[in-house]
This record gives sequence, structure tokens and C-alpha cells, in this order.
Amino acid sequence: MSWASLRVASLNVWALPLGLAPRREERLRAIAERMRQREVDVWGFQEVWTDDARAVLSAGAEAAGYGVVHGDGGLMIASRMPFRDASFRRYKLRGIATHVHRGDHAGGKGFQRLTLESGMGPVVLFNTHLHAQYTSDGEDPFRGHRMGQIVELAHALAPVEEPLVALGDFNIREGSRHYQVLMGLAGLEDAAVALDRREGTSSSGTRIDLILTRGPRPHSVEVFAESGVYSDHAAIRSELSIAPGGAVQPDPNAIALARTSLKRGRLHAHWRLRDERALAASSALVGAGSILAMRHTRRRFLLGSLAVAGFPLAAVYGLSAGRFVPEELAGYEAVLRLLSDMA
Repeated sequence: MSWASLRVASLNVWALPLGLAPRREERLRAIAERMRQREVDVWGFQEVWTDDARAVLSAGAEAAGYGVVHGDGGLMIASRMPFRDASFRRYKLRGIATHVHRGDHAGGKGFQRLTLESGMGPVVLFNTHLHAQYTSDGEDPFRGHRMGQIVELAHALAPVEEPLVALGDFNIREGSRHYQVLMGLAGLEDAAVALDRREGTSSSGTRIDLILTRGPRPHSVEVFAESGVYSDHAAIRSELSIAPGGAVQPDPNAIALARTSLKRGRLHAHWRLRDERALAASSALVGAGSILAMRHTRRRFLLGSLAVAGFPLAAVYGLSAGRFVPEELAGYEAVLRLLSDMA
């Protein structure tokens, strides 16, 4: 095969641990069987979080003639096209550590990069999964983290000279500030926009799974599996003709938008640091005060409960204020420096 064209697909497989995603094994087997159909040259998968998910998808990919690259952060690429130089980079801003029920911080998201060897020369492919948006724009506490991830990704995308494809679960909507920044910083084209095929990919009907290019031209875009069949996302596929790419100079307006968002996120992190230091101190005082008061009252059960609650809360807030929020602030500073490099 000459590989003058490239058929790529992206799917968030929803392979969450602890029974959080229903019918996981059944759905993964269906995805593995789907890979046997020879209509996709390169797959990018997200949320391959568990060992069994990696095993099932790897076995299905290898049986269908794909080479497999696993990244951290739940990422996986399967390619029938020869490839080299596979790598993974973890994002510096990965979510708020105390939001353990979200899982983004613990998941350690980032992006995969590899170089495909086509008949038209090398093509650089990126696969990523950005921080989820759990609330409306005005109430979203993770706006700064998602913007930081976009800046890091764009910093890696912008200087690439070869034809470029970036795909994945971007968790951003067309027209949003995050979308504008990504497209403006990296000079990308959205395949679905180029062909006016804006079908929803998430269970809510929102189009957040994207295939983006710089150089390669899309000939088709389709959502070929409805959300709910294989995942809570639909799969998106595009056929691309390979054409020359080239590095880009980021748009100054996108740089300004990103800088404003990052500075706002950094400010919110400073506020959280102040609040968590206060909460750690007050929780410790409640615990200590309750133990002292137990000597002088019969309400020992109530005071004991306060002591049991106070000290763990003090430990959690103390750990966050002493380690996780400072790491977050350092992440903001690092991403702002990357943004300055792009100006």
C-alpha cells in the first residue's frame, strides 16, 4: 500500500475501573471486533484506564494487523501504518487533587505523539484527552487546567514541519474560548467543520471528539457508531489525503486569550491555597478541642465524632495546601512560560 491517503479514527472507550462504566467487557470485545474491519489505518483511543481494557484492545488490534502503542493517561494508538518515535508527555496541569471523585488528577492525562511512515513521507500524529467539563462554562473550576493543557499541546504542535493530525477527546466545543485558542495557537483545521459534518459524539449530543489537521485534507468525516453501542462516546472517522504541512506562527489573539484564562486560573488556585490552609488549621483545632472537651462532659460520642472527623480533614487540606496546590501553581507558571515562548 502506498499510503498516499490516511484513514484515522478516534474513540473514547469509557473503560473506567470499579464498575463505573456498565458492560465494559462486552463493549471492549465489540470494539476489538470492529478493529478487524479494514477501514481504519490508525486508531486513537482514550480512557483505556484498566489492565483488562488494554489487554482486550491490544489483542484485537494485533489480530487485525495493527501495531500498538500505549501511553499513560488512558491513551492508546493502534496503527497498520509503520511508525516510529512514539512518546508520551504528561500535562503540567491535570486537575484539582481534592476532587478525587472526578479522577482527572489521578489519571495523569497527557498526549501521545508518533511519526507515521507514509508513501508521501512522514506524518506526525497526536492523540490526547483533555480535562472534562463537568459544569456550565460560568461555574467550571477546571477552565484554567483545560487551557493549560491546550497551551502545552499547541506548544508541541505549532513547530511541527511534517503533515500533522491531532485527534482525541478534546472536551471543548466549537466556538468556545478553548477551541479558539487551540485552533489559533496551532493553525489547525477541524475536519468536521471543513466538510460541514458536525455530528455529535458525546452522550449529550455535543461534538467534543475531534480530528484536526495541518496539511492533510479531509475527504470524509463520519460518526460511525452511535454513542451507547461501544461507549458513552461515538467513534469519529475521517479519510485524509496526505499533503505538506509546515510550522505556524501562533495567532496573537489566541495568545492573549490563553494568557488571560491562565492568569485567572492561577488566581483561583491562590485563593484555594489560602482557603485550604485555613480549613486545615480550623479542622485541626476542632479535633484537638473536641478531645480536650471530652474530659469535662458526658457528650463523649458527639465530641469523639468531631475529633475523628477533624484530624483527617486537617490532613487532607494540609496535604493539598502543602503539596498539590503549590504544584498546581508551579504548573501555571510553567505553562505561562511556554505561552511566552510562542509569542
